Amino acid sequence: MSPRRLYRCLLPLVAFVAGCATRQQAPTPPGNGQAATSGESALPASRAGSRRAQARLKELPNRPLNVAAECRFRDPGGYQGRMSLKVRQARVERFQAQVDVPEHGRCRFDLASFEQTAERPVTLKSRAGDCIVHMWEQGRQVTVAFAECRNQCDGSARDYLWPILVDAARGGCS
Repeated sequence: MSPRRLYRCLLPLVAFVAGCATRQQAPTPPGNGQAATSGESALPASRAGSRRAQARLKELPNRPLNVAAECRFRDPGGYQGRMSLKVRQARVERFQAQVDVPEHGRCRFDLASFEQTAERPVTLKSRAGDCIVHMWEQGRQVTVAFAECRNQCDGSARDYLWPILVDAARGGCS
């Protein structure tokens, strides 16, 4: 195939791909340099999404985390655990958790081996420096998530460690 013919064949494809590409713009703040209020969107209306999606989306609350839970959970595959958690005004007062991952090991967490480094989201960092636990509120649930927790887990359990979800109203977890 001659280069000229190849060019003619590829030109529509290149034009199509270029037409699909979008240029990203930085969101513009509302007038007078003021920050957006909770009812305003900092994105232009064309990028803010559909009205239906906007109706379902809610801002995460910007308030201190308060939650208490004494719970156990188990899934059909045998993944199970228990947790004791108390957070008052974004300060962790009690945190103990154990998660058993079938055929991979167990992970154990105890507040005594952590220090709190942030309040929003609540963040615990292990004194050894390798494990971080984040806690945040999402609607009626509080998520307790783990990152890089090698020293707290046996075997390969760390690779299969999922966040623990706490029902803030009832104190149950899954």
